[in-house]
Amino acid sequence: MKKVVYIASAYSGDIESNVELTKAYSRYAVSEGACPVNPILNLHGVLDEGSGREMAIAIDLVLLHRCDELWVFGTPTKGMRREIAEAEKSKMPVRYFS
Repeated sequence: MKKVVYIASAYSGDIESNVELTKAYSRYAVSEGACPVNPILNLHGVLDEGSGREMAIAIDLVLLHRCDELWVFGTPTKGMRREIAEAEKSKMPVRYFS
């Protein structure tokens, strides 16, 4: 594994579909020789989407800072934009995938 990459993708909305999509994004990262850190898969079913949202973002940002790059999949949501801003502030490379 060459680098550790943080997978940013949508969660809210169609949660079950988004969980399946983010699994595919992690598989893609592995196929590219990267080690994916996927906060959706880490926290899915652990915290409540409403009341646990801020706690989830706080955990996500801790994980983000332990990665080499941020990989963004799809159109950024509000939460993803926070992750992107944090990565940019830290001068972390950000890659976008459509």
